[in-house]
Amino acid sequence: MNKPIIIYTDGSSRGNPGPGGYGAIIRHDGKEVVLRGGEPDTTNNRMEMKAILEALKWLADNPGDAEIYSDSSLVLNSITKGWKRKKNIDIWEEIDKALAQIDTKIEWNWVKGHANNEYNNKVDKIAVDEAMKFDKIEPTKNLGDGYYCKKCNANRSGRLSYNAEANMIRVDCEHCDNYIMFAERTPKNLREAKNRILATKKQIEAIKLIKEDQGEKANEKELKKLTKKEASNIINSAQTLWD
Repeated sequence: MNKPIIIYTDGSSRGNPGPGGYGAIIRHDGKEVVLRGGEPDTTNNRMEMKAILEALKWLADNPGDAEIYSDSSLVLNSITKGWKRKKNIDIWEEIDKALAQIDTKIEWNWVKGHANNEYNNKVDKIAVDEAMKFDKIEPTKNLGDGYYCKKCNANRSGRLSYNAEANMIRVDCEHCDNYIMFAERTPKNLREAKNRILATKKQIEAIKLIKEDQGEKANEKELKKLTKKEASNIINSAQTLWD
């Protein structure tokens, strides 16, 4: 009995939207095939889907039972549980077309991202590296005014924040508060960024619901700049009003 083809996929974007990349590692017959690529202006979900799409295209040309691993529960559940597809319809159509060309068995598996899975971490690095190829905003040599801000059209000091769920460091302009880039995870950057730990996805979703109940439209870009403490204060204040 032939062993199944093992496929790991991942996508990444530096900003959402922003420069993005995808990667896939295919383990087959004792060999590894690496698929990679990116786009200058995209989203994380599109890159997650692109990684799976390219893997499916490869599988269509190299038939065999396969196990596909992804850390995107949204994409996997849309494929396996029929979750409603609200965005990225163009890529969904391509995925459906690729699946229709495959008549072998596919087992879909979710894997926790940024954990201790060797191959998930490998495809994550591929995706991030591909995204960085498009990132034209680079730190300058002047440490006092260390980042170029497009909005200000000038070098500015950056405010570093830490996204614990994604294990990434966000840089915002201290002058205009505009998002600049995701910074390299050096020990120095991590120490500074962890003084501002960003709100979790769960907190952001809770605040969106609060805004809706108050008849306000939530600005997701602004919500992503909130710290965990700031988000907790908003949620606790709303709960106090409801009590």
